[in-house]
Amino acid sequence: MYLRLFRHFIPVSAILLLSLDLLFIVSLLSWMRLGSIDATYSPFWAERVAANPLAPVLLIAVITMASVGLYAWEAFVDFGTLMTRIAIAFGLFVFFCYILTTYAYGQVDSSVHLINSLTVPALIWLTWVGLTRSLFAASFTLGWFKRRILVLGGGRQADLITELVRSNQNHHFIPVSYVRPTGERARHRHDSVEGSEADPSSLTELASRLGIREIVVATTERRGLPVRDLLHCKLSGIKVTQFLDFWERETRTIDLEALTPSWLFYSDGFRFGILDETLKRAFDVIVSMALLAFTLPLQMAAAGLIKLESAGPILYRQERVGRHGRVFTILKFRSMRMNAEEDGRPLWAAERDSRVTRVGGFIRKYRIDELPQLVNVLRGDMSFVGPRPERPFFVDQLTQGIPYYTERHWVPPGITGWAQINCPYGASVEDGRRKLSFDLYYIKNRSIFLDFVILLRTAGVIFSRSGAR
Repeated sequence: MYLRLFRHFIPVSAILLLSLDLLFIVSLLSWMRLGSIDATYSPFWAERVAANPLAPVLLIAVITMASVGLYAWEAFVDFGTLMTRIAIAFGLFVFFCYILTTYAYGQVDSSVHLINSLTVPALIWLTWVGLTRSLFAASFTLGWFKRRILVLGGGRQADLITELVRSNQNHHFIPVSYVRPTGERARHRHDSVEGSEADPSSLTELASRLGIREIVVATTERRGLPVRDLLHCKLSGIKVTQFLDFWERETRTIDLEALTPSWLFYSDGFRFGILDETLKRAFDVIVSMALLAFTLPLQMAAAGLIKLESAGPILYRQERVGRHGRVFTILKFRSMRMNAEEDGRPLWAAERDSRVTRVGGFIRKYRIDELPQLVNVLRGDMSFVGPRPERPFFVDQLTQGIPYYTERHWVPPGITGWAQINCPYGASVEDGRRKLSFDLYYIKNRSIFLDFVILLRTAGVIFSRSGAR
């Protein structure tokens, strides 16, 4: 089940878990403020929490948990991943609390003192996180958060839904039955899930008997649809959803093969007003200036290592296609050897690319090579969040092979984006097609809120060191 907040689909399970975490953290901090935890064990909290507002600490706790993915699906199903993310979140929480008390509250504490002070509340917090995630994992196994759906269709779109089930990606739905409309030929039998194909002539009765909460119309052939039965189901409170809306909600992508201009015209989305644009640009300018100053020592170290390892320029300049098809020069730290494209023909980046130097591999893994693009953000060539800009040569290739590809150029390109945090580095036309399904979702539903979600998840990708080539 999902709620749509600021045009982005958020799982109800994540919202419920966040609400429980907020309630727990407020209760814990209030308990410590009242002195229920002995000041001998927690002098830091006994003094600081009593004298300062709870909101900053609460915000730090939630942001660190969200940035490392403690509300993501993987945190519910894999114990090792959960423990790793809890450890990273705790380390970040301690670090930012130290920064907050030292520079915001003006109270200097040693890091050792801070860690010792956090021992008791940290043990309580760790117990809470482990317990709640375990309970949520059990609830997912029991199907508490899964909507019972009926799939009306037997072709490609129904196959895609079945494939989600087979790959265990149906986190919030379960297809109880498939109904093939009259006249549609099924490509495969859909009897590998809980239900099987059923007769469309008694759709209303079937949906009522099976406890169906939603009917997904997953067929391109509109003739033969049981229109009256669908209307009766709708009137009886059962949700009727067309495949593209269902796919967008469940996968946070847009299926390119099913995509039609009429759906783009009439569906909700593509609303990003002047105020949104102004706020986004202000955020880009302020944060890029702050990050340029904050990361200056790191950038100087990276520049020195690049120069020591191999001859050639420190910065790599390359033409990319930006908003409205305008070509600009992107800046990156050089991570490949000189003359990596000896014949002058652009090449896709590959996994374990032999052209990447040792220093280049390291700065790519931690996204340090992207830091000079903060200058591109200041110039207005790019934004922090948006579709990743491609080279003109590859844009020509992808435009010819992928429908709607040029639509991604209606928004500013970004250092990070919805596609970058959800799928591997693009290295082929097929990868470009998959990335476009994410990019179109972002363009359709973009908002300041979604940008914030992407930035938080980008931090999680950096911590997990995934996705770089």
